[in-house]
Amino acid sequence: MGLFQGLFQGKANRPDFTPDMLPKNRFELFFEMLKLNLFNLVKVNAFYLLFTIPMWIWIYMNFRLLMNMVTTAADSDALMQQLSQFFTQGQYTVVLLGFVPCIFVLGPGKAGLKYVTRNWARDEHAYPWSDFVYAMKQNWKQALGLSTLNAAVFFLGLFGLNFYSLMGQESVIYVILQTVLVVLLVVYLLINLYAWPMMVTYEMSFKNILRNSLIVAVGRLPLSLLYALITALPMVLCALYPPLILYYLFFGYAFHSFLNVSFTNGVFDVYINPRIEGAEVRRGLRKEEDEDDEYEYVDIDEDEDEDEDGGDKK
Repeated sequence: MGLFQGLFQGKANRPDFTPDMLPKNRFELFFEMLKLNLFNLVKVNAFYLLFTIPMWIWIYMNFRLLMNMVTTAADSDALMQQLSQFFTQGQYTVVLLGFVPCIFVLGPGKAGLKYVTRNWARDEHAYPWSDFVYAMKQNWKQALGLSTLNAAVFFLGLFGLNFYSLMGQESVIYVILQTVLVVLLVVYLLINLYAWPMMVTYEMSFKNILRNSLIVAVGRLPLSLLYALITALPMVLCALYPPLILYYLFFGYAFHSFLNVSFTNGVFDVYINPRIEGAEVRRGLRKEEDEDDEYEYVDIDEDEDEDEDGGDKK
């Protein structure tokens, strides 16, 4: 029993670093915590997969539909005609609508995943299963709210892009509108980069989570875009070579979450933690005498009441 208990709950008595052994910067912290929690990431990835089952089923069904188009088309012209009908008729809308409940279901699971990986990323203990469930219970309302908003943006965004693409042949105005929509969708994706870690870290209203995530995303725009590209790369590779999907099924979701929270932990130390009385800065890192000089104080909303904006949640 001890073997199986340790497998699913981890080791609670792992010794902490002594002060002189603590990492000096976030790169050292990231790789040290990744090495220590590599197998834990595999375990928590398996838990999160339960929430992705509806999405994978829907992807598989539509992948079969696409493959059927390819195999039944007599030539490339016939295939292009079938694809054109797919995007101009109701089938495309049905596919998008099918993803809406799939994205909705992901919300609570993503909150649990972000909480557990956030703790590991800053050298704090977390059980892969029990703390996952704890974070789901604590954040399920906001998680469902954000996942519902994500589903709506996903549907309306892709539907709009397809519509403007078809209408762009008639007027350049639709090309401009399509470009604006692409920019807005990218900004919204960057908001998600910060919103989920912020949700499980601070006591904030849903409105403040979105607003502060937008401010931080714009304030760290180059790094935010770089992270978005790093996140998108495996998805593009999986689309080009489907067997690479095994990366997500085995390890990918948890690893990208760990990468995400490792980055946002540092950003929150710059933008948010200095504003919260008693909030610890540089968790998991070696404290230095000149640490105040390392962080720039940025007041993201000077007129907002501190109680409304939030405190350190956990």
